[in-house]
Amino acid sequence: MKPKKTAFLLVFLYVFTSSLTAQTYREFVALVEVYRNTKGHSWTETWDMNAPMTTWKGVTIKDGHVVGLDLSNNNLDGKIPLTLVNLKHLKHLDLSGNKLTGRIPGGIGRMAQLYTLNVANNNLSGRIPRGFSKLTKLKSLQLSNNQFDDFDGLEEIKKYQLAHFDMNTEFKHLQLLDPKSQNVRLANLEFEDIE
Repeated sequence: MKPKKTAFLLVFLYVFTSSLTAQTYREFVALVEVYRNTKGHSWTETWDMNAPMTTWKGVTIKDGHVVGLDLSNNNLDGKIPLTLVNLKHLKHLDLSGNKLTGRIPGGIGRMAQLYTLNVANNNLSGRIPRGFSKLTKLKSLQLSNNQFDDFDGLEEIKKYQLAHFDMNTEFKHLQLLDPKSQNVRLANLEFEDIE
């Protein structure tokens, strides 16, 4: 990188980051990593990286923090970056209907405010990470149409915690859900008010 460009970049970063708190900066970096790791330039609704993140499609900010991220059906292609877990104020995360590969980040338990998580209709694989027990506010979990092969991480979800669960793979831990009050979908079938 040329010295003038480097100096300009450093001055820009200093001015930009001096107006941000450390947590807000981590959230900004997490979003930039999502953009970079999932070929943001090829998204259906791409972000103008020179514009404030308050203008980025699918990003909801409240009280200076990212509380919602909806990038569903937006042609994301790649892996979910580990830095995503730095969105500690995130309540709603929807990455469904894309071409995501790899695993759900292992530190997902650090996203303690998460209420809904939807990663359905991607090509995610591997194991469901541990840490779901820390997501005490999680009410909706959608994992269907992926390639997961280890569901031990779901064992930690507290009984009766979820109001909505969607997964098209046989799941032996259904006792985690209350079939009388849950909206449960397995093997592409809907079960409601099961006695």
